[in-house]
Amino acid sequence: MVAEYRETGRPAPAVFDTHAHVSARAFDKDRHEVLGRARDLGIVFLEVGFNEDSSRKALALAEEAGGFCAVGIHPHDAMADESLEARWQYIETLALQSPRVKAIGEIGLDYYRELSPKKAQADAFVMGLDLARRHRLPAIIHQRQCSWDVVSILEKHGCDIPLVFHCFSEGIDYARKCLDLGGYIGLGGPLTYPRNGYLRDMLKFLPPDRLLVETDCPWLPPQSKRGKRNEPAYIMEVIQAIAGVLGRPPAEIMKLTFDNGVRVFAIGEGEW
Repeated sequence: MVAEYRETGRPAPAVFDTHAHVSARAFDKDRHEVLGRARDLGIVFLEVGFNEDSSRKALALAEEAGGFCAVGIHPHDAMADESLEARWQYIETLALQSPRVKAIGEIGLDYYRELSPKKAQADAFVMGLDLARRHRLPAIIHQRQCSWDVVSILEKHGCDIPLVFHCFSEGIDYARKCLDLGGYIGLGGPLTYPRNGYLRDMLKFLPPDRLLVETDCPWLPPQSKRGKRNEPAYIMEVIQAIAGVLGRPPAEIMKLTFDNGVRVFAIGEGEW
């Protein structure tokens, strides 16, 4: 995206939102304006797919905007009429289609709503991990009310690729296990919610080089935007919250998390 910033005179990329869904229908009416607000603030983002259609749209948006994306099958979408093998073959085709695909995800388990049977979720998760390993790509992990089952699958099927634990909502003990697996921790809007003091305590425990920031937009807006649609521009409130908890300048948190994101997703300097 650097060329685009240089041509327009806008700020160079300075903040990396590592998990966004700007290709979602919630942005159909004003996607151009949302992208513009992010660019004006120097925010870049990784567009993340959650099934075949959204993964295709994620790649299309990455190509159009000069950004990057992840492709995968979310646990909610693990159950479908078509076989999982065929669906993952399609995702693999997308992953091989462009160097702008930087990760496989989001994949994982979700027992909160259990929109897909647990076995289908586990099967889809393992297939996604296998795909990520085959192509040496990071895996973006979704986990909700299933954390230790996620760990069990990761331990059984290998953890020799970078792991990003997206929208992290657990405490220090689980964070410690994720770090032992070589994982990175993605924090977003929930960190800013008054009731989530345990997340702020966990943040103090994290090694700085394992911290990522994200919006998960259009969902989970930060505290001042509760009840509204989230978007990449709102990540600045997450940056401010992290800076406050750690007692560090916001600019330092911006650079730290930007560098961490570039490293985990293996983005070369010439690719921006």
